[in-house]
This record gives sequence, C-alpha cells and structure tokens, in this order.
Amino acid sequence: MKRHLLIFFCSVVYGSVLCQPLPDSIRIEYNTAKSDAEKGKILFAYFDFLTTDNNNVLVKLIELNDYFNKKNDQVGQDHVQSALNFEKALRGDYVDGLEQALKILSNFEKRKDSYGMMITKLNIGDILHYSKDFEQAIGYAKASIPTALEYKDTLALLYFYNTIASSFKESGKPEDGLEYALQSVKYAKSRNNTNSQIYPIATLAQCYIGLKQYSKALPYLKESLSYSISNHRKFAICWSYVDFAKMYYEMNQQDSAKYYAYKTVELASSIDFKDIKMRGLEYLYKSYEKTQQKDSIYKYLMLFVREKDGLLNIEKSKQVQSISFKNQIRLQEVEKEKTQLKNNFRIYGLLAGLGILSIFGIILYRNNRQKRKANAVLQEQKDKIQNTLSQLKSTQAQLIQSEKLASLGELTAGIAHEIQNPLNFVNNFSELSVDLAKELKEEIDKSQLAPDGGIIIAKKDKKYIDEILGDLSQNQSKINQHGKRASDIVKGMLEHSRTSTGERTLTDINKLADEYLRLSYHGLRAKDKDFNADYQTDFDENLPKVEVISQDMGRVLLNLINNAFWAVNERNKKEETGYEPKVTVSTQLTANSQVLIAVKDNGTGMTEDVKAKIFQPFFTTKPTGQGTGLGLSLAYDIVTKGHGGTMEVESVEEAWTTFIIILPIKTI
Repeated sequence: MKRHLLIFFCSVVYGSVLCQPLPDSIRIEYNTAKSDAEKGKILFAYFDFLTTDNNNVLVKLIELNDYFNKKNDQVGQDHVQSALNFEKALRGDYVDGLEQALKILSNFEKRKDSYGMMITKLNIGDILHYSKDFEQAIGYAKASIPTALEYKDTLALLYFYNTIASSFKESGKPEDGLEYALQSVKYAKSRNNTNSQIYPIATLAQCYIGLKQYSKALPYLKESLSYSISNHRKFAICWSYVDFAKMYYEMNQQDSAKYYAYKTVELASSIDFKDIKMRGLEYLYKSYEKTQQKDSIYKYLMLFVREKDGLLNIEKSKQVQSISFKNQIRLQEVEKEKTQLKNNFRIYGLLAGLGILSIFGIILYRNNRQKRKANAVLQEQKDKIQNTLSQLKSTQAQLIQSEKLASLGELTAGIAHEIQNPLNFVNNFSELSVDLAKELKEEIDKSQLAPDGGIIIAKKDKKYIDEILGDLSQNQSKINQHGKRASDIVKGMLEHSRTSTGERTLTDINKLADEYLRLSYHGLRAKDKDFNADYQTDFDENLPKVEVISQDMGRVLLNLINNAFWAVNERNKKEETGYEPKVTVSTQLTANSQVLIAVKDNGTGMTEDVKAKIFQPFFTTKPTGQGTGLGLSLAYDIVTKGHGGTMEVESVEEAWTTFIIILPIKTI
C-alpha cells in the first residue's frame, strides 16, 4: 500500500512539473524509430545512463511511466515497467518484482517483440540472481545471448555475461564464472566508456577473490571503484566496498575489512540497498568475531540477523498477500455462484450444501496428505544430513591425522637435511686427515736416523711435512666447526620442541624491549669491533603491563633484534652512498586494547617468496653456517601458541623490514 501511495504521489508532483521527462535528443530518436525493437534499444541504453544517479532513478522511471501512459504507448510503458521491477528487486522486493516482470514478458510475447523479450529476461535473470535462484538466473541469461548477438547489442551482452559470471561466483563456482566475467569485460571495453565497465570489472575481481587470488583481484577492485565514483554509481560503489570487505576478511586484515564493511552499511542504508547492507553487516560481525571483540560481535550479529529476517519477512509477506488476494477472488466467485444457485435452484440447496461439505472434506484430506508427505521429506532430509555429518566428522579425523603425519615427515626431512651437511663435512675432513696422516708417516719413514737417535729430514721433505701438518690442523678446525653446527641444530630442535615451564607474570614490555635491545647491540659489538649501527626506541608510555613468560618473550625480542642488526650490517657492507644503518623498536596500545611490538630495520629487506617462508623451520636467509633457521620458527610458536598472539612481517626488498607482534593484554 505504501509503495502505491509513493508512486501516486511522485507521479502527481513530477508529472505536473516535468511534462517532458525524455531529453529532446532521446525523444526525437525514439519517435523516429522504425520498429519496436529499435525503440527498446534506445530506452535500454537510456535506462542504463539513468542508473548513474541512483537517488533519483525511481522518480525518473515513474515520470517516464506516466509519460508513456498518457501517450498510450504500450511499448515504452512495458520497457519502463521492466526497469522498475528490477529496481524493486535491488531494494529487496523480489516477489513482486518477479511477478510483474513475468507479466511484462507476456506482453512482449503477445506482440512478438523479441528485443523487449530479451531485455525483460535480462531483468528477470537479475531479479532471480538477487533472490538467490542462481540456476534459473543463469538459464535466462544463456537463453537470451543468441538474441543479443543477433541484434549486435554489446550493452546487453556484457550484462548477460556478467549475470552468468556473478551467479556462478555466488553459487560457489568462481572458476566457472571467471570465463564469463572475462567475456563481459571484453564487451564492456569495446564500448569505450568507463560507465559500462564498472560491473564487469567488479565481477571479474569477485571471481578472483572466490579463487583466493587476491593479488589479481585488488587492481580490478580499485579500477571498478574508481569508475563507480567518477560516474556517481552509488549501487556499484556499495558492491566495491563489500568486495573489499570480503577480500580483506579472507586475507585476515580485519581492520581493513571492518573499514570497508562500515562504509558499505553506511552507503547502502542511504540508498535503501538492503541486500548489500545485509552483506556489510555480515562481514562486520564476522570480522569482529575474528578479532574476538565480543560486544561488537553481538551488536552486528543482531543487526545482520534483523536485516536478513527483514528481507525474508518481506518475501513471505508478499507471497501471503498474493495468495490471499487470489483466494479472496476465488471465494467471491464461489459465493456469487452459491447465491445464484440459491435464488434460481432452491431445490438443489441441500445438494449444494453436501457438495460444499465434500469440498471441505477433500481439502482437509488433501492438506493432511500433503502434511504427511512433508513430514516424510523432512525426516528423509534429516537422515541425509545426519549421515553427511557423520561422514564429515570421519573425513575431518582422517585429514587431521594426515596433516600430522605430513608435518612430522616434513620436520624429519628438515632435520635430516640440515644435520647431513655438517656431518658430510666432518666425514670428508676426517677421511682427508687419515690420508694426510698416512702421508706424514711415509715421509717420516723415508728420513735417515741421526746418531743421537733422532731423524734427519731433508729440507725439501720438511717443507712438505709442514704443509701436511698445516692441512691436518685446518681439517681438525673444520671438523670442530661443523661438529658445533650439528650440535647447535640439535640444541635448537630441543628448544623448539620443549614445552615452556615458566610462569606468566605481569611484565613491563617497554622495559623488557629496551633491555634486550641494548643487550643485543653490545653483544654484537663485543663479537665484532667493526660492527656499528644506530638504534632508537619509540615506546608508548601508557602501555599497560602484560601477562607473559618474560624469559620466552625476551628470547623472541632478542632473536628479532639480532636479525635486524644483521640485516643492516649486511647492507652497510655494500657501502651505499648516504646509507646509515638503523634499528627501531616501538610499542603501541592498539584501538582493540592489544599490545603491539614492532622491530624495524632499514636493512636488506625480503622478497615476497622469502616472506612466505620466513617462519618455516630450517628456512634462513643467512649464509651457510651462520644460522640454523630455527630462531624465527621458535619465536613464532612462542608468540602464537604460547601467548595467544599474532606475528607478521612486512618488508620491501633492499629497503626495510618490520616484524610486528600483537599480544592480548589478558591471557586466554
């Protein structure tokens, strides 16, 4: 009722003010069109232009409907009604929009207007897509593509392919949607205007997000958002915001996910875009769930459920109203027939009553039978779900066991590989030492005995013997060095597997970080007098004490700071002009009431490949013999498993590296 009053009010006001809603150029082109198909093509392109102003599109479409109605132009009126039905669906009115669109389709079919049928099917497909009936949406779009090709309508083609791609993506098949998304982008690019490219590029980005290929999705998301803003497409801007929220949520960048989800809800609310508003609320509560902010989780979960229920209630209400209206008409007809029979055939009154009772009996019997069938179907579905759940639990247990075995195998292979290198050196140098000892004995045996019982060694032999002794000494040094490396690897593995027995105490993180920064610097200076680097601290004075195992957290900080000093020292060796090595340790209380510790250096930096593997056991960027590859792996386990925090790395090759630790103030 409210919708009809709104339409009536807008029609009266704007009909009196703007008697000519079509621009002159469009009106002249439309009036000179030679066929209904040409008229439809002109209106379709104009409607697409109208969507650049989402706030006024409904008002303009209502004006156009009144305009064509006064002109008694059924073709124009049907095209306007088709566009209006799609706008209803965007605002959550799926049932009424679909019913009206099917009626409009019937009008075009009666006139055999193939272009009008194609455009209405495009709108029906989009309405079905928004109401989550993706299979039928794909069917309508695919069936209409040949007609669009026949008319060489690139605008219709790009929207048909976009609907198919988006429906595949929404139904969990982004790999199938990718092919159609690329086709949609191809037709959009051929039109040489950014307005046509907004949705195809966005859908292509959505498919890459569905495939977890975020680096490919990001540039397309940015491009689509830029075009949406420059063309004032507010509905498209909403889609871009929610796509950013989804991508950053899946990438576990929750601050960014919340930012775009907020923007989605704000803009969608202002233009009454219920579907996207619901999605924005969904990512808000999910993101807060990831960061364990319970108050915000509850708040946005309730808003999401309310919005979702609101959409569902609208659908149910529309369906009930439609059924009730049809039933009232049927009852009125039955009552009319009964009155006529009563007046004209009173003699058959008893038979009519018996007939009515029979009808009620049949209805009751039919309802009872349908109820039994429905219960049987529900029981069957329940049994299937329970069987599926049992299978999933069994599969989950198998996957967990397989993952454990795979991790154990990977760890064993890593240990064997790392220890094998120093053992090979020990074995090789040992064999060389045995051979050198034999040669030394042979040289001594060749020497002559002196009268006093000693031996006389020729000058040339003495030189050779000295070389052998030098080689023997060097070999023993190498054996000792690689033996110690094997020992370090074993010691590191023992530390890696050791369960910490330290007690958690409230610790001043600023004081702990400052202590280990100075310990690291002076320790490195003691080992290498040529080492020199600048260091500084940037501590949050309001940082609260955190409940941690001080010894373990100190080990983490020492490892990160040592690595930072090593990186700046390596870059300093390259003697770059103007380069000054520097390490900064900072702390901060985040907006989520968590403690952030950052260790930053301006050293050698890392490539993307190195960043992906930096926390793996035995992976090291240091030269052979200078690192075991266990320090960062152990630090990562202490922070994440031992203290319930997170540890990340950000870096630019040949520029800088920052390790970021985030700790909860209260241990969980």
